[in-house]
Amino acid sequence: MKYLIRLGLLLLVVVLVYNYFFGDAQEKAQSKEIFHQVGQLGKASWALLKSEKSKLDDGKYDSTLDKIDNIYQGLRSHARSENDVESLQRLTELERERQALEQRMNEIDAEKARQAGSNRPLGSANQLLQEEKDLKIDLRRLLSDTETLMKQMDQQ
Repeated sequence: MKYLIRLGLLLLVVVLVYNYFFGDAQEKAQSKEIFHQVGQLGKASWALLKSEKSKLDDGKYDSTLDKIDNIYQGLRSHARSENDVESLQRLTELERERQALEQRMNEIDAEKARQAGSNRPLGSANQLLQEEKDLKIDLRRLLSDTETLMKQMDQQ
């Protein structure tokens, strides 16, 4: 099925390119409009990704770890039903990473609460900001690893 979809998309691109260069005036105009719209979609998608990255940096996804846990539960039941030992092992590794990230997030939140009521030294605040930045990087990596596993399980 995926092969047919890819083949159909490839055929569509070939027809659009052919019409753009060798079609009549109407076909050229239509192809030009489609390419323009695809370009606009690409720009809008890029803006969306930048916006989501900003939201991640602002803490929008603090509940992400709980959502990831729910995803892991679904993947685990699917892997068990398929007797996919390799995916179950990878899920166990990812779950350990998720738990470690959750613990780090709780420690950072606790430290922020302690520092909120005290005169905190600048170095301590900078260190906390760096820890938050590192945590977000690790969270993005965990999400990427989870997505990779989902794709691998989907292909099997």
